[in-house]
Amino acid sequence: QGKRQCQFLIGIEEEPQFQVKQKVLGRHGQNMKSVAEKTGAKLRLRGRGSGFLEGAEQVESSDPLMLCVSAPDTWSYQEAHRLVWELLESVHSSYRSFRERSGQPAAELRIEVNEGPRPGSY
Repeated sequence: QGKRQCQFLIGIEEEPQFQVKQKVLGRHGQNMKSVAEKTGAKLRLRGRGSGFLEGAEQVESSDPLMLCVSAPDTWSYQEAHRLVWELLESVHSSYRSFRERSGQPAAELRIEVNEGPRPGSY
């Protein structure tokens, strides 16, 4: 069985006071390293706020912020999927608390996953 891929849509726009990119990556990229080491999967942050420049034009994608996962086999994919889901639940919980503390309306957040390769990806 070949490589398995999906994209987790983060559902949070970058805000200087919250820094969603850093919350997903973890200190010194530790969240990503941990999932990669435990599962053998590759994780890449893409889309608005990711800081990743794509294509010949070297511009950030206008797609929503997402975490792309690719895994060499089914076990690796399922385990990475579970760990990323848990990570994003934690990030969403932190964001809800942040909005509450700063007097902003509650955020409607849910984890969305697109299965398969990312359309138009590099």
